[in-house]
Amino acid sequence: MPAIAAILASQIAAWAAANDGYRLSVGDVVSFDFIDDSLPAEQLTVASDGAVNIPLIGSFEVGGLTVPDALSHIRKAFIDRELFNDPHIALAVVSFRPIFVLGDVKAPGSFPYQPALTVEQAVALAGGQSTGGATAEDRVVTRARLRGALDESVVEIAKEAIAAARIKAQLANSDKISELDMPDKVKGLMNANLIATLLPTEQRILETDQHALTTRRKQLSAGIDEVNVALANIQQLSEIQKTVIASSQADLERVRALNKKGIVTLTDLSNAEREATTQQSHLLEIYNQASTVRRELSQLQRDLDDATQTWTHTALTDLQAHNSEIERLIAVRESTEEQILLLSSLAAEQTRTNNTIAFTYQIRRKLNGQIATKVATLDDAVAAGDTILVSINRLDNTLDLASSLDAPLAAPPSVQVGPSQ
Repeated sequence: MPAIAAILASQIAAWAAANDGYRLSVGDVVSFDFIDDSLPAEQLTVASDGAVNIPLIGSFEVGGLTVPDALSHIRKAFIDRELFNDPHIALAVVSFRPIFVLGDVKAPGSFPYQPALTVEQAVALAGGQSTGGATAEDRVVTRARLRGALDESVVEIAKEAIAAARIKAQLANSDKISELDMPDKVKGLMNANLIATLLPTEQRILETDQHALTTRRKQLSAGIDEVNVALANIQQLSEIQKTVIASSQADLERVRALNKKGIVTLTDLSNAEREATTQQSHLLEIYNQASTVRRELSQLQRDLDDATQTWTHTALTDLQAHNSEIERLIAVRESTEEQILLLSSLAAEQTRTNNTIAFTYQIRRKLNGQIATKVATLDDAVAAGDTILVSINRLDNTLDLASSLDAPLAAPPSVQVGPSQ
């Protein structure tokens, strides 16, 4: 284990440099971020068509591009579509497609890829060569484990697909989840029993979310109605107060006339003036109250609009997250299916051993949609998504095997894996 830790630690320094030359491919996870906002970066999975879902742009093909090239293309797309004049964005690889080490090693399986990884280091991650070779029993156990992982992936993909269908129903204001809203690429993986098991829970989540939103809207609408009634009452009160002010003003004029004739005293005049001023002050208080109620009404209307907009934004963000997870799970599933096929191949090609042991290494890599195989040495570089096959051969068979495999990467006969996409 210390050796493995040392191997992983030695790759950290090369990570940044490898990001510049590494070409993105299906199953890679990248981090996309608007640098000048406060929102967290989004993690996007490269889908089977080589595209990622960029915020505000949508599906955008990055497969085959380096990270700097992809960043440049995305930035240009924002400018060409007049979304930003000078977008400040960042793009980085978060995790690479895993590599797989199979055959005569102590711990065959998948391992996280690190930049600048060699065949020797990949074999070390798998526990090193196994001089006794993988027994038939070992391969049966590994195959059973991989098939268990396949079954588990179906459940995980189904959960994500039904959750995505639920969010589509929410956005369409539908009260029922439709199987038609599930992504087409996953429908062939799921059976009716699996859907029937998972669907009721998602349906209940849909109903709960819709009830919460409807209740919130009703509460805000009721508050708006109450404030409108209060505002109408205040308006009526202000009209009454204007009548009172007119009456007090008329009384004041009458008292003034009587005071000039010496009929009423200055005290009576002062009282009349004070009453007129008091009634005008009451009208100003009513106006202030009306202003406060109008501000409350505006806030309630903004809250009502925000409730809908926030709900929609959250739903769209969740939908994108579920779709990205589906793409990642499908990529892992395809890799697992390939491992099962390779194990079957290894079982059919068990090598003979004698007193002298020689190890042969092969790299299987997908190029232009086809699987190509070549003989490798311990110093050869490993790419993300590669499968390294380790096998034991008798010394007198090594040259024959090398001569049959030491050729440029060429596509082997195509094999259909899993349901067609």
